[in-house]
Amino acid sequence: MVEGDLVDLTLPSLLYALARERSTAILRLQRGTDHGTLYFCEGTLVHARAGDADGDEAACDLLGWPDGRFRLTRDAEPQPRTVTSKLAKVVAEATPDRSGRRPAGQGDPARAGSGDEEILHELLTLLTELEQDKTRLEERSAESGLVTGLVALATVVNAMVAFVTGRCGDSDVLPSRVLPRLSDDQPYTQMLGEDMDRISIATAAGVIKGWTGAPEERDQLYSELCQGLIGVLTFYGNTAGTFFHGSREREEWRATFGVFVDGLSAAAREVAAGAAVVNPR
Repeated sequence: MVEGDLVDLTLPSLLYALARERSTAILRLQRGTDHGTLYFCEGTLVHARAGDADGDEAACDLLGWPDGRFRLTRDAEPQPRTVTSKLAKVVAEATPDRSGRRPAGQGDPARAGSGDEEILHELLTLLTELEQDKTRLEERSAESGLVTGLVALATVVNAMVAFVTGRCGDSDVLPSRVLPRLSDDQPYTQMLGEDMDRISIATAAGVIKGWTGAPEERDQLYSELCQGLIGVLTFYGNTAGTFFHGSREREEWRATFGVFVDGLSAAAREVAAGAAVVNPR
């Protein structure tokens, strides 16, 4: 679940993240005593409710809110399609309107020269590029795809590692320092290694590839390794959030990154589920 304030993270930015991540989710909005809900299926707005209204009328009302609170949760339940395809297309093709924000150094001296917009742009561009790796992960649902799935997931993680270590001179963000700290909560990170300041899955992949035990135990190991890798990704994504000076960009990154991680976690689970089908118990 991701929640926050629409002043810090605008509604267009949320819609952009949901469309790009092809998320199936519920976006609940509240402003004073008014409240409403937008329902998305694979990134497309399909249903909306606001008070006694639903469909296009409710959607247009909610999409005009400049402020308020939001709560975003993932949802796999099918929803009625009350929003017309024309309006859904407009929403899906919307991009965050940054022209309405105050440029750095204009009207807000505290943000002058902060570079927050540039950092956010780089991070959002990075996530867009990583969509291809997430798609490859989603396609690995058979037994032979487990190792490839780990490789695809590690590729995503290392892209974030490279971004953070490239901008931060603190040696505490190097994988050799991070992995031991994360192992307390994610024991399977001990099967991950470090190679030239990047995460290595050589040991983990070797164990999966040479597995001779019960398939369900192998699948559980794979799931645990994926959780470990996603834990590493979350650490570096959260660290990237500390690069911002302003709360607006920081919250926008936090919410967008949260949606991406949710989608990545779901893709990893699909791989394990596919392997279980190939090797029924």
